[in-house]
Amino acid sequence: SENERNMALYEIGNLVHESVPISDNEDFNKIERIFGDCYIRKIYSHIDLIHMIDGHDSERGALIAGPRGYFMKGPAVFLEQAIIQLALRVLNDKGFEILYTPFFIRKEIMQEVAQLSQFDEELYEVVCKNDKPDEPTDEVKYFIATSEQAIAAFHRFVNVNLSFEICCCSDEWLESKQLPIRYCGISSCFRQEAGSCDLDTCGIFRVYQFEKIEQFCISSRHGNQSWQVFEEMIGNAEEFNKLLGIPYRIVNIVSGKLSNVASKQFDLEAWFPGSGKFCELVSCSNCLDYQ
Repeated sequence: SENERNMALYEIGNLVHESVPISDNEDFNKIERIFGDCYIRKIYSHIDLIHMIDGHDSERGALIAGPRGYFMKGPAVFLEQAIIQLALRVLNDKGFEILYTPFFIRKEIMQEVAQLSQFDEELYEVVCKNDKPDEPTDEVKYFIATSEQAIAAFHRFVNVNLSFEICCCSDEWLESKQLPIRYCGISSCFRQEAGSCDLDTCGIFRVYQFEKIEQFCISSRHGNQSWQVFEEMIGNAEEFNKLLGIPYRIVNIVSGKLSNVASKQFDLEAWFPGSGKFCELVSCSNCLDYQ
C-alpha cells in the first residue's frame, strides 16, 4: 500500500559523507581537535557543585513530576538565564534570526521532521480536545524534543524543482540568492530519554525537560555552501565554549551512529573534570537535501 511504501521510505537514511569514519562502534569516532586542558581533575563533580550552591531540588521535583523531575533554584536559575542570553547575543551578532518556537506541534508535521524511532523513544504525545463541532475527533500533538523540529517546518518544503535554483514551498518561494538563512531557536525541550538508564543521569544531566539554544541553517545545494555553513555552525559552538572557558574536543561520529537525516555529524564533547570524562554538549549535522 501507499502507506507501507511511505513508512519504508522513512527508514532510508541519508548518503554518508566520505570523511565519516565507517564503523558501528563509537570507540572509532575520530577526534578532530581538542581545546584546553582536558586532563585536569578536580575534587567536585557537577552533581556536587549544584548541591553546594543549593541550585536544585530533585527530591521535590521527582515527587511532583516523576523520575528526573527537578526544581532549579536561586543562583542556578540566574546562571542558566545568563548563559542563554549570552548565546542569543552571540548568534544575533552573527546574523542569526532568533525564533522562540512552539512547544508542541501537530502530528502530521512531526511525522515530517522526526524519525520513526523518536516517536517510541523520545517524544511525548498530547491529546488536545477539539472544540469544532464539524471535527469531533481529538487532535494529537507532540511536545518538541528540540526547537529544530518546529523550525524545520517553518517553511515546510513540499516540492523541489531540480531544474532551477528555486525551492517551492507551501506558502512561499526561497531563491538561491536568499540563502543561507540562519535561524537561532530557543525553547524548552521535552524528551523521554527511553533507553538511557545506563547513561549518566545523575544531577540535572539527561533530564526530561530542559532549555536549549539551536542553530538551524538552510543553505543552497549548489557549490560547497552547505559544508561551509556546517563548519561555521560548529565553529560558533566552539567559540561559545571558549568564551565560557570550557575545555572540549570535536568528534567526527562514526557512520553507524548517525541519524537517518545526517550525512555527517560533529559532536562537541566538554571535559567534565569531576567525572573524569567527556560528555556531549553539542551535535552539529549536515543533512544536505534529505529533509
